[in-house]
Amino acid sequence: MKKLVLVLVVLSLASCQCKKASVQATAATLSSECPKDGTCKIEIIQNKRMLVKQDEFGSLFYTLEENSSKNVVKYVYNRTVKGDIQDANYREEVVFELDNNNKTTNAVDASLQNHQLLFGRFCFCRGQTGYYKINQGNLSVNNNKIELNFKTDQVPQIIKKVAFDLK
Repeated sequence: MKKLVLVLVVLSLASCQCKKASVQATAATLSSECPKDGTCKIEIIQNKRMLVKQDEFGSLFYTLEENSSKNVVKYVYNRTVKGDIQDANYREEVVFELDNNNKTTNAVDASLQNHQLLFGRFCFCRGQTGYYKINQGNLSVNNNKIELNFKTDQVPQIIKKVAFDLK
C-alpha cells in the first residue's frame, strides 16, 4: 500500500506543470537610422494594450494588459558607455499601441494619444528623466510599413524618427 501511494505521489508531481508565461512577438525590421554612438532595437508585443498611469509624484508610467485587438511597439535606443564612467548611461524609449485590425492609419499631433504614445528618457539628468506624452508629430501606418516622426519640448531628445516594417 505504501508503494502504491508513493507511486501515485510521484506520478502526480511529474505530471504537474507550471503555466509558462510567454509573450508573443512578431518580427520587425528597422528602417530608420540608429545614432552611431549606440544600439537600437524594436520589440512588438502582441495582444497587449498600454495603460498609462501617473504615480503620486506626477510621473507617467505604463503597464501592459491583455487585449486581442492591440499590439504594443517598444523602440529602445541605448547609448554605448565607454569605460567605467558612473552614471553615464543614457536610454531613450518610444512606446505606443497599434490596432491589429487597422492596416492604414494616419495620426497627427493630438490624435497621437489615441495610440498612447510615450517618449521615455532615462539618464542622470535631474528633472529631465521619465516618460512624457507626445502630442507633436505624425504616425503613419500603411499595411506593414510604420513611420513615426515626433518631437517634444519637455526634454531634449535624440530619437525623432522611428520607421520599421512588420513581417
